[in-house]
Amino acid sequence: MSIHCADCNAALDRGCLGLVPPRTASCAACQKTLCRLCAGDRALIPFEERARPPPVEKASIQSFCKPCFERKSVLDYGRTYDVVEPAAQTDGATPTATFLWVHGGGASRALFRPHAAALAQKGYRSVLIDLPGHGTLVETPLTLDTCVEVVERILDSECAGQTPVYVGGSLGAYIGFYILGKLKERFSGAILLDCGQNVGPDCSLKARLGIWFLRKLSGHMSNKSLMGAMMSTVKKSHADYHLVECSYGSGMFFQQGPAQCDCMHVVAPADIIPELQFPLLFFNGSKDYRDSEDQWLSLCKDGERSSLKVYEAGDHFFCHDTRFVDDMLDRMDKFVQAL
Repeated sequence: MSIHCADCNAALDRGCLGLVPPRTASCAACQKTLCRLCAGDRALIPFEERARPPPVEKASIQSFCKPCFERKSVLDYGRTYDVVEPAAQTDGATPTATFLWVHGGGASRALFRPHAAALAQKGYRSVLIDLPGHGTLVETPLTLDTCVEVVERILDSECAGQTPVYVGGSLGAYIGFYILGKLKERFSGAILLDCGQNVGPDCSLKARLGIWFLRKLSGHMSNKSLMGAMMSTVKKSHADYHLVECSYGSGMFFQQGPAQCDCMHVVAPADIIPELQFPLLFFNGSKDYRDSEDQWLSLCKDGERSSLKVYEAGDHFFCHDTRFVDDMLDRMDKFVQAL
């Protein structure tokens, strides 16, 4: 009797004359048989509210079938974005601004949830979205225009009559330049993290090689393997801010990794920034690649209210480094108050 994957229904090879064990894996929850591809794509570290977080190590990563993966994930698969309302009681006047949070490559809307919760205590409202090709939209094709469509649809639904502040990290910042250029009348300001390097069409050879390497890597490794590789990199960092809840508890989404690289590589920030009438606030870590951060700042039309903050000894994960999180949130607060 042949064995089939519970997710994709692919017939699984039993090996030569049935003497070699099948190349299969099992769902960690229901034990259904999975092919290696499905098991590698749907992997996460289970996270439970009010429970002690599991250790951040490769052994904690578990594979699941699609239904169990969606149940175990910190994401609610019944919706594609989250809304965090302001806390009921705030000190002083309640700010009226809304932040639209856009995550980095391979991540999901869970990435900035703790940041949004902290800002809710200051009276701010947040909308956190999944980009196409990520999270609950993992099967939606990732292009610059589908990103604009998703953002515009959520603005119409959740921010009617408002001009929120765009917040994007890494991929969410690079794609953010394009989104802001297309929807410039819909925002009052933008906060962009981890985008100090030019990776666009006129980027340096070093950046071009980096994009090529990331494209090859994401196109040939499973989400589970990439999560393990990411974990090894993060362990060399000081990042320690809600890591399981923000990243590993939702799983990672690199099924469209090459498209992520393509989107970043066609955006030219230097052509878009001068068209934006509102101020921009840039954050980077000093250890990250940042060959163009000064140029991005110099191109801001509202130079008086635009600024750049570089965190000394911070890296690409500085926004999840408790040494910097409080200061970053305070600066975001002050930035919005000046709008």
